[in-house]
Amino acid sequence: MKNLIYFLLVSVVFYNCKNSPIKKIFKIPSEITTMYSKYVSAWSEADFTTITEEIYELPFSLYLNDTTIIYNSKKELVSFLTNSFNTLEENNYGYSITNSWEHYKKDDNIVVIEMNFTRFLKDSTIMGAKNRTATYILRKKNDEFKISALIPHTPVSE
Repeated sequence: MKNLIYFLLVSVVFYNCKNSPIKKIFKIPSEITTMYSKYVSAWSEADFTTITEEIYELPFSLYLNDTTIIYNSKKELVSFLTNSFNTLEENNYGYSITNSWEHYKKDDNIVVIEMNFTRFLKDSTIMGAKNRTATYILRKKNDEFKISALIPHTPVSE
């Protein structure tokens, strides 16, 4: 009986180890990580100019759960960012940090990448969920990547 219990225990441990998710590590090119550093910094500072001129590409698509919004002009994009940053300010948002990359796929001049990040309140406590994710579609034009689409997995302004 003792051997049977030992065998079952060892079997369960091996099964769980075999089926536990393995966190994949992606080698992201420096030109993309540099762009994301600039993006996270600009987002944290509500820097519309940097985001609209250096980070986002027009047309810019925002894929939400129940709708897709396409911004065709800088004016529309600034309006979206203004509303988002106003709501974040009302919620006492301070800044964001990048935690990790959860997906990365490159095909010529198109990249699909998922970022795991954390938002913090102005007092440096975590704002909402610690691990938020968003998926981005990047396009390379004129030798630089820009974000052409965003799929937020949590509300953009919360």
